[in-house]
Amino acid sequence: MKYIKLLLILLLIPFIVLAEECDISKITITSMEQQNINGSAEEINEPTYQNRTINLDIKMYDVGDSITYNMTIKNDSKEDYMIDEDTFKTNSDYIEYTLKTNDNNNVVKANDSKDVSLIVTYKNKVDSSLLNNNKFDASNSLKLSLNTNSKEQELDVITTDNVKKIDNVSNPVTSISSMMLISFILLTTIIVSYILIKRKHKYTKYLIIFLSITLIPTVFAICKCDIEVESKIEIDNSEKLIERLYSLAETNPTCIKKYEGNVTDEVGKTTVAKKVFFDNCEETRNVIFGGFCWQIIRTTETDGTKMMYNGIPADGKCLNNRDGVNGITAITTWPSIESEYLYGSSYSFDITRAQFTLKDTFSSEYNKETIPNLINKYTCLSNGDTCSQLYLINGMYSEKSAYTAQLHIGGYPYSFIGLMPFNSDEENISSVGYMFNKQSTTTRMTIGTKMYKYANSFTYDKNTNTYTLTGDSQSITDITSSSQLNDTRYTCLNESGSCEVLRYILNASYSPNYVSEISFIDLTDGDGYAETINKEIKDDNINKYNSTIKMFIDDWYKDNLINYSKKLENTVYCNNRETSYNGFFEDNINKVINFKHYDLTNNIECNQLNNQFSVDNEKAKLKYPIALMTAEELKNVDYNLIKGGYYGYWTMTPGSFGGNNTYMYWVSSGDFYANNGTNRGYGVRPVISLKKNNILLSGTGTQEDPWILDN
Repeated sequence: MKYIKLLLILLLIPFIVLAEECDISKITITSMEQQNINGSAEEINEPTYQNRTINLDIKMYDVGDSITYNMTIKNDSKEDYMIDEDTFKTNSDYIEYTLKTNDNNNVVKANDSKDVSLIVTYKNKVDSSLLNNNKFDASNSLKLSLNTNSKEQELDVITTDNVKKIDNVSNPVTSISSMMLISFILLTTIIVSYILIKRKHKYTKYLIIFLSITLIPTVFAICKCDIEVESKIEIDNSEKLIERLYSLAETNPTCIKKYEGNVTDEVGKTTVAKKVFFDNCEETRNVIFGGFCWQIIRTTETDGTKMMYNGIPADGKCLNNRDGVNGITAITTWPSIESEYLYGSSYSFDITRAQFTLKDTFSSEYNKETIPNLINKYTCLSNGDTCSQLYLINGMYSEKSAYTAQLHIGGYPYSFIGLMPFNSDEENISSVGYMFNKQSTTTRMTIGTKMYKYANSFTYDKNTNTYTLTGDSQSITDITSSSQLNDTRYTCLNESGSCEVLRYILNASYSPNYVSEISFIDLTDGDGYAETINKEIKDDNINKYNSTIKMFIDDWYKDNLINYSKKLENTVYCNNRETSYNGFFEDNINKVINFKHYDLTNNIECNQLNNQFSVDNEKAKLKYPIALMTAEELKNVDYNLIKGGYYGYWTMTPGSFGGNNTYMYWVSSGDFYANNGTNRGYGVRPVISLKKNNILLSGTGTQEDPWILDN
């Protein structure tokens, strides 16, 4: 008897080992983040996770709305676990959950991780009888099971001609040899029990007990654990602002006018507009959102509402007789920079003391080599970090001076967030860019009566990296104006006409002191004037530095609207740098270059990818979903509703480039203009686009009674 008891204890040891190895705490969720949102779906709070429990907080509005999450399942055990998709079901009539693995394989291998996509979709419209204040609670709980068993593995076990494959299978929780051992013990016990029963042996009852004990751990040798998903989901059927606008377009089409033409509201996608309406009604275009007044300009092809800033509300109203405000304004200056100054990448501002303070500071010299690192940096033009006049470096004016936007305190109309140059440097064609990359730095030089050779063309020797002037040429000793040069604008600044760095003359003047002065850009690598300026507006990578106005708008957004980002759509803001003809040619030298929409139309398409500014576009990427209105968009609206007043305000549309002057479209008190340079300090009226899920709480859209949204 004692030997049989000892044998029973020894036979149970493998199952004790099995129980120790089946540690479900080694299966955990190590990351969970939102990957994609479709439709109007809204993530109220970011997902949380701990061990194997996930919590989601979502709001849905329209059938088809969905949110995709990417989660990582970590398996620190020695066994492979199988994701059992059949367990991941819910009885909800309205919400559907879908799982997708990154490799279409449901096995989470031992000591490894697997990325799994979890898609939550609003699949069926909620019956109106179930709504409570236009809302429905679709919250639910569900489980996703993982275990160490799979149908494929069971099939392998009984395949006698595939021994190698069987050896690689780890099922149930150890190697196949352990499973064979368990099977052998069970089979032996059954045979011995049968013999003893036949012989009515006194140990029969012990073997039957042992058989029962053995069956239990054999059945439970398959490790199993659950990932629990707790979903808080609200379906909101309240009226949306976009629905009200579409309704008004049907009842009053002379007021909310349908746009006929092509539109680019999604990156890389220009289509015939079907849902674009321009709001030409003063009594239906006023919105309060994020604590500010906005004027609706149009709807987007993606069911958004594009609005232009219109000041701070007064007593809950957006009347046009509000007082002006004080804040940051800027003018273009060309200060001398001859010392090593302190620079910063951002600043803070104390309006009561009218004091700027630099942030993230560093010291630097100022020259041609360091200027790329100083563009878009702020300085007090001293070694200090506080000042009442702050300077934003925008480009090199000369070897000892810079184009800057000088920030200070000033007054402006209620409808602006400030007065700012579009780009302080107006001499480079790249200054029409909401962002820009290469700038052909302008150099000014006094030449007096030196004789230099000038020509209208050149050749370039790649072997010696040498330019040689050719074609029509002339040698001049005393330049009194640019007209003397005609089209002979290329020079080596010598008499021979041979050099490694060619210069293109932008301007020549005769000073009151009777001294000739020229300004020019350097040309290298065989490029001429046409190729050089083409690179500034047509290269694939032209959006590296922020414009002066973009930096100002981004700073304002960060301080005022960052908490409302989830309410805004990532539409396209067009900075159309296409030209009226296909590129710049040599016969265009010193001629005015007109951009695509210089002859202003109401066409709002934007075909060049690196002009389609959006949070979603890596070629023209916005940091925040905010920019400016285009002149083309405003051309579709009654001018009396968007007048610029005394100061005028900027649009995002380039006008022209002539010689060394770059022009953008701006809106004045009387018309659209494209005849003032980018360095002028005009008003800034930022533009945002609401997602279609923005709920309308109250109001009629008038100045007296603006539409109020659920922020």
